[in-house]
Amino acid sequence: MELTQYLRLARKWWWLIVLSAFVAAGGAFIVNVRQPPVYRTQTTVSIGSYLDSPNPSSGEIRTGIDLALTYAQLATTFDVLQGTVDTLELPISPDSLGTRIDTQILQGTSLLVITVTYNDPILAADIANTLAEQLIANSPTNLTPEQQAQLDFLNTQIADLTTQIQQSREQLADINLTLQSATETADIERLTGQRTATIDQINEAQSTIAQYTNTVATLQQRTNALDIVEQARIPTAQSGSGTLTSVLLGLMVGVAISVGVVLLIEYLDDTIRNTEEAAQVLALPVMGAVVRFGRKARRHSDMLLTNYPSMSPIAEGYRSARTNMLFSDRQHKGVFIVTSPNPQEGKTITTSNLAVVMAQAGLNVLLIDADLRRPMIHNVFGLENEVGLTTLLYSDPPPLSHQNGDMRGENILLSGEFLRCVQNTDIPQLRVLTSGFMPSNPSEVLGSAAMKGWIDAFRTAPTLDIVIIDTPPTLAVADSQVLAAATDADVVLVIDCGKTRRVAALRAKEAFTNLGIKLKGVIANRVNPREEYYYGYYYGYYTRSGKPSKNGSSEPRVRVEDESSNEPR
Repeated sequence: MELTQYLRLARKWWWLIVLSAFVAAGGAFIVNVRQPPVYRTQTTVSIGSYLDSPNPSSGEIRTGIDLALTYAQLATTFDVLQGTVDTLELPISPDSLGTRIDTQILQGTSLLVITVTYNDPILAADIANTLAEQLIANSPTNLTPEQQAQLDFLNTQIADLTTQIQQSREQLADINLTLQSATETADIERLTGQRTATIDQINEAQSTIAQYTNTVATLQQRTNALDIVEQARIPTAQSGSGTLTSVLLGLMVGVAISVGVVLLIEYLDDTIRNTEEAAQVLALPVMGAVVRFGRKARRHSDMLLTNYPSMSPIAEGYRSARTNMLFSDRQHKGVFIVTSPNPQEGKTITTSNLAVVMAQAGLNVLLIDADLRRPMIHNVFGLENEVGLTTLLYSDPPPLSHQNGDMRGENILLSGEFLRCVQNTDIPQLRVLTSGFMPSNPSEVLGSAAMKGWIDAFRTAPTLDIVIIDTPPTLAVADSQVLAAATDADVVLVIDCGKTRRVAALRAKEAFTNLGIKLKGVIANRVNPREEYYYGYYYGYYTRSGKPSKNGSSEPRVRVEDESSNEPR
């Protein structure tokens, strides 16, 4: 899509985008205001005892990291949660507590971070610390009672031996001092013996302490060990996003969702929405674009162009189509078949108003209602339909009964049968040939030699400039194709912007091209000004309320709106 197409979508759907953004932002604001305050804190637990070792092995480190993944799962088990609830006498169930706890392993370490989210900052810290303690209590890291008793005994013995060594060293210091002042041989020998005995006691005690210390170290050295390295602290600020952040986030989400919905709607919408799409899809020139106009339940005659100001955008749309139809091949005279892919696409009103604008241009126009199944032209102009096209086709003699096969068009137009079937209108230079009675074989009648003869006569008549023929929808019946093939008339396809599907328009075009019939072009009916890039300037230029138009006249502004579904086909 090009930038102009995105701008068109924004101009068309701005109300949905704004509404979605407002609703999403308002919802985010209400939810954020009503939500109770939330506090978050965390405690850190170390897995393994290699941190206490001056030279830990890679195996110990790897084992601690692997065990941390297991303890991250054990932290939210029922027993640990139940123990925390019972210890703190929390007013929530273990399952509810589990939803407020999150565990995380710091990458590349054996540090387990336990995060607690709660609406009370003090309880949040207590829960985190108690949960860590319960995890340690429920893990296989504690010593057995026998091991604990042995460890306590060894620690007591080490303390006693340490005291005994201190006393022995004091005695040794006294003996050394006395020995220095002794003069008699007996005293020296006695003190020397005491000194030796005391030194032996100190060495023996130190040896025993070394053995006990090694045993204690062995008991305390556990790979599967848990220790709290950082207690949870009481949080001082609420966690989560603030009100402004939530509103902005809701606003962006609302805009994103609405834009996605708009793009999805536009993607699924396979109708032709504007003149540019009509030209691209059908590869045909757009001969005119007529804005939506009319009201519900209006009579067909109220849709005629004569009921609208001459400088309205409606009239200008038909004038543009008239100019393109007349001058596309540099000829001022022609026979045009007007059709549409489906019923209820504004074909009949478009045909009638084309005839009106051509008559207003000073051309002698004959409008023929060739819809022999559901004729409506007589209702548009308020005419009788007792005689008409079928009456003329069944008349005797037919147009080709002249000498040498020549068709003298002017004589034909002055014939009594034609004058009896054709009707004048209130619009100068516009005559209408209604459908007449409805035959049982419309396609055969329209493809007959008589029909071709009359069209050729109309084409050669010097006092007739334009013939416009209203035909049934192309995809409903084959009447328009049959008539176009028989008369070699130019075909103009009417599409209803926003209603005619692309596939239907292409099938209608193929219905003619398969017979070797080339379409003259397309008239876009019921155009939405918002879908056209140029139409805002165009509409404002011709319909400034209360200001004179460019020709100096001062005409009322036209009410442009959607047409009724009751409009003729």
